[in-house]
Amino acid sequence: MSSAPEPSQTASPDEGPLFFVKIPEGQIFGPVPSKELDQWVQEGRIDRQCELRRTDSQVWEKSDQRYPILALPEQVGSGSPFHQVKLNETNAPYQLPHRGIPSLIFALVGLLGVCPIFSIAAWSMAHSDLEEIDKQHMNPNGRVMLLWANYLGMAGVIGYGILFLGFLLVAMLRMLL
Repeated sequence: MSSAPEPSQTASPDEGPLFFVKIPEGQIFGPVPSKELDQWVQEGRIDRQCELRRTDSQVWEKSDQRYPILALPEQVGSGSPFHQVKLNETNAPYQLPHRGIPSLIFALVGLLGVCPIFSIAAWSMAHSDLEEIDKQHMNPNGRVMLLWANYLGMAGVIGYGILFLGFLLVAMLRMLL
């Protein structure tokens, strides 16, 4: 929870029922109209550990019973849980797509001598995607393509490094002679 919600003093009838919110530390806020509670959830100010109670009830219920999106596992990245890809604990067949084709294209363009930055980008992209595949966060279908891109990008970086050192050595020898 980013900040403690402030209670609303008045509620109009069109805002729905009133609720109390109990945060994990035990502090209680409210009564809060349903519309404002919806907004707090969207802002991330209420999480799955909070409890809610209607003003006409004495029973506290977990916030994820009223807002099922809070029951979803932690999201990848940061920001609102309403705009994130959920991966952990979902057993979903879909995972993040790999970047095998762009990585391989970058590696080949880098090897053709166009620009060394392509080899660096290919190596970096392929390496990070292979790590995500190992963590089972990314689609493993492109593993072979990513391995090729990783090795070709690495070869391009090493090749450009040797070429640069060779030119540097020739330039230094010319200065000495």
